[in-house]
Amino acid sequence: MDFLYFCKLNIIAMKRILFPGLLLILALTSCDRNVQGGRDTIALVKAIASDNSRYEHVLLSSFSKLPSSGDICLIGSPESCRLISESFLACDIAENARGRDWSDGLKDFAGEIFASVSDGRFSPYGAFVAEHGRDSLRDLAVRLAIAALDSKCSASIYDLDGNLVKTPAKVIILADPWLLGCGKFDIDTLFAMTSCTVPVLSPQDLLLDAALGGEKKYFNIGIVCDSLYLKDGVYGELFAAKAREYDILGARCFPSPATGTVDVLASFLEDYVQSGNTDTLDAVLIDDWSVDEDALRKEIAAMRDYNREEYMRYGKLLSPHFTVFTSSSITMKSCYSLLRERSLFTHRIAQPRSRSYTVAPRLDANGTQFLLIPSENVQD
Repeated sequence: MDFLYFCKLNIIAMKRILFPGLLLILALTSCDRNVQGGRDTIALVKAIASDNSRYEHVLLSSFSKLPSSGDICLIGSPESCRLISESFLACDIAENARGRDWSDGLKDFAGEIFASVSDGRFSPYGAFVAEHGRDSLRDLAVRLAIAALDSKCSASIYDLDGNLVKTPAKVIILADPWLLGCGKFDIDTLFAMTSCTVPVLSPQDLLLDAALGGEKKYFNIGIVCDSLYLKDGVYGELFAAKAREYDILGARCFPSPATGTVDVLASFLEDYVQSGNTDTLDAVLIDDWSVDEDALRKEIAAMRDYNREEYMRYGKLLSPHFTVFTSSSITMKSCYSLLRERSLFTHRIAQPRSRSYTVAPRLDANGTQFLLIPSENVQD
């Protein structure tokens, strides 16, 4: 045999043996670079990514191509999942034939199923972090995302093997700000390392990107959110992290509690003034899915009207380029565009529907181990 030909055969054989291992080494090296850059993924992610025979690795790798038949999965507290699911079911902000930005009287997500992983077991996550630490929530978030992609769930708390069939997710929406701060990075890292292409959206991430990631920068920003999150300071953390991501210096935020669906902006501005603030605001981010956006637009118009009392009281607090961003419209538009761009709509001729799974403790485990049980199967 020709010596050069023999050498080529050996080189080809070595590539076949070494190439898969090389990919894994490069992936893990990427994690090491994250450590050097100040951010590392958790041990669970590394363990799953490094063992291609492990159940979770095999499961995630099967999503290298996405079918359109999956559910849109929401993960978070029961209340946040309910509000987001109801908004998606009623959504009509796009002209469905061409995807343009106006209502056509048809449900935008016709035929889709919104599956809520309603976590009343471990939420509220701020309290969970205070008791168990941030890494425990990061671990939990990864496990919840994997459970969303599984095709099995449990019939009851006694069904530890998961004998019911469920539809896996084709899109995951993290319905809680804590899951952005403690989870999304690790989920994204794991999915990338296992070739899983399921998109993971966070309403708060999209909201902050809109304010800080566009061509126009907003420096003095208000945030309207659930009062639960004011005590634990999660929005301040997320805002600071996003400002660092975009290298924006001097940006400030003022979080304030949502006080209902009427006069939302006026209530926020009243709180802003009562807290001793006088600087004009560039934008207000509203992370409350119950807010009526039509009423909000009318409220802004009244504050800009020189002939209205609202202008004298609040209008001077709004900068000339003042803008309001709402997580509800931004998230629904992003999800709609994603489904169109990646041909993930089911195209079933049916009204959008919802289903729900309850996060229940495993009777044979401690910590963050859990079961997913269809909510209709859960006994009070």
